[in-house]
Amino acid sequence: MSAFYLHALFALGGGLGAVIRHLVSQLITHELPFATMIVNVLGCFLLGAWISHIGPSTELLSTQERQLVFGFCGGFTTFSSFAYQSLQLHRERTFILAGANIGLSLILCWGAFWLGLVALS
Repeated sequence: MSAFYLHALFALGGGLGAVIRHLVSQLITHELPFATMIVNVLGCFLLGAWISHIGPSTELLSTQERQLVFGFCGGFTTFSSFAYQSLQLHRERTFILAGANIGLSLILCWGAFWLGLVALS
């Protein structure tokens, strides 16, 4: 299997994830960046559920499946946006909102990942 084909699968997954993330951000607007939080939590849940489905080792995956799934989750979740939005909240002197964004995102993403792991086991 060619490296180009595998990169193309990764790009396809990443592109689909990015488009869905963008749609969510257009549908959900709030003072706190809930759209980013929602895609990060959902992405963590999906990855946890997927890993639970395949078992403890990602070595059981086909290379194509791994490229698609990790590409999708990478394009869908957006911790770079999370970091930027938290900084913007901090710069605007809204320390409580910045802290709430950071705390809620971390707690909800860890919880969603764990829930995804146990949901299918």
